[in-house]
Parts: sequence; C-alpha cells; structure tokens
Amino acid sequence: MSTFYLLMYHSRMDTGWRDRDAATSTAASPTDTPFADAFVALFGEVKEYFEKAFGELGVPPPCAKALRAIEGPTSMKELAARLRCDGSFVTAIADALEERELARRETDPRDRRVKNLVLTPEGETLRDQVQQLFEGFPGIARLAPEERDSLIALLRKMASQA
Repeated sequence: MSTFYLLMYHSRMDTGWRDRDAATSTAASPTDTPFADAFVALFGEVKEYFEKAFGELGVPPPCAKALRAIEGPTSMKELAARLRCDGSFVTAIADALEERELARRETDPRDRRVKNLVLTPEGETLRDQVQQLFEGFPGIARLAPEERDSLIALLRKMASQA
C-alpha cells in the first residue's frame, strides 16, 4: 500500500464514529443536545471543506496539517507533538511529503541522531496555499470580529479542559 493511500485511509478512519457512539453512549441532557447538534453540523461542514480543498491541491489532510506545522527545520519528534500524533505516523507523513518533493529530511547539526523535516520551495508554496484555506474557514466570515474573538476564547477554554 502506498504512503498516499495509507494517509488517506488514516484520515477517514473516523467515519463510523456516529454509529459506534449511538450504540454505546448514554442519553445526553437536554441542554447538551443543541450544542452537540450544532457542533456536529459545523464539524461536517469543516471536514467536507478541507477534504475537498486538500484533494484539489493533491495532498492528503495529514500532509496539509504537517505543512502548516513545519516552520524551518522541524524535528520529527516536534512535528509529532505539534500534530498530536504518534511518531510512526509522522514517518508516513514525512515519506509522503518527500515523495511529492515538498520536504526533505536533514540530519540535525547539533545531534546527528535527530532528523529534521525542511520544506522545499514547492512545499513552502503549498504551505502558503494551505494557509489561505484556513483563512477561509467555513462560517467564519459570517461572524462579527467580536463574535470570532468570543468563539476562539470559548473553544480554547473547552479544549483546555479536555
């Protein structure tokens, strides 16, 4: 199986979550249902938007995320931490980026045991395109600046308690 198909498979592994959770979860309180419904609807829009956009760029979602996370020489360990994934998955991402000539592995001059990923000029160009996609985040233009700030604060608050 090629690295591309492995990454695409991994990015779609969560497709059955709704059926699994429905069979095993307890009923939510009435106050949680509107939030959950709205969040699931937004998540579906966001996922569809990015999968379509990344597909048009010819890059799997995990590689697009990695492109945004690589700033200068970035160790594979640091990239795994930034992406919140296992180091072995970063190896697959690095392989895919190298196959597309978007990044290269380099030995860290301070520690020869460490491999850094460095974007090529093509990788930097694609990173800029991916960044533009994030600036067009679905629904964000419909919010006033103060609403965006409030939403960001609330999401950060929720994420810190996860």
